[in-house]
Amino acid sequence: MTYVYPVVSRRAGGVSIGINLNPNNACCWQCIYCQVPDLKRGSAPHIDLKKLKTELDQMLYAVTSGDFMHEHVPEGSRQLKDIAISGNGEPSSCQDINQVLDIMLDRLQSFQLKLPIVFISNGSFMHRPYMHQALDKIQQHGGEVWFKIDRATPESLKQVNGVELHKDYLKRQIQFSSQHAKTWVQSCFFALDDQAPSQH
Repeated sequence: MTYVYPVVSRRAGGVSIGINLNPNNACCWQCIYCQVPDLKRGSAPHIDLKKLKTELDQMLYAVTSGDFMHEHVPEGSRQLKDIAISGNGEPSSCQDINQVLDIMLDRLQSFQLKLPIVFISNGSFMHRPYMHQALDKIQQHGGEVWFKIDRATPESLKQVNGVELHKDYLKRQIQFSSQHAKTWVQSCFFALDDQAPSQH
C-alpha cells in the first residue's frame, strides 16, 4: 500500500494503523537517527484521496474481520488501539490533511470503530490555518498530538535534527498545538559517538 500500514505498537499496547502522508520520503528535518531510506528535503505531496480511502477500507477490514490479527499479531496484542498519522516525513506539511482526516473519521464511523487519532509531528507547520482546523478535528474526536522535541539549543537542534531553529520558534509551535489539541512531548536521547547526553 502507498499510505496505510499496520504496526504492532509497544506505545499503543496493540495494533496501530499508520497513515503515511509522505510516501515521497520528503521531510523538512533530517534527524540523525532517521531510518527512512533516501530521505530528502521537502514537503508531503498531494494525497490521492480515493486511493487512501480504498487502502484504509482494506486494512480496517483485514484487522477487524479478516485473518490479519491471527496471522501477524502476537496473542497478547490482538487489539486495535489507534490510527496514527506518522510516516516517512513531516505530516503537518500535508496541505490535504483535513480531507485526509475527514476520510479517516468517515471510515471509522462506517466500521463502527471508536479509535483515537494520534498525530506524530515535529510541529513545523502547526502555525498554519489548515493545521489549526486539523488539530481541532483531532481534539473533537478524542485524539492527541505527539510533538517531537529532541533538543532545545540551536547547536544541538542542528546536530540531532538537522535544522537551524531557535527555541522560541519551538515554543510557539507547541503553543499552537496545545491550544488546539491534547499534546504530549516526546524526545529521543541517545549516545552519540559513545558519549551519552550530559545531565545538563
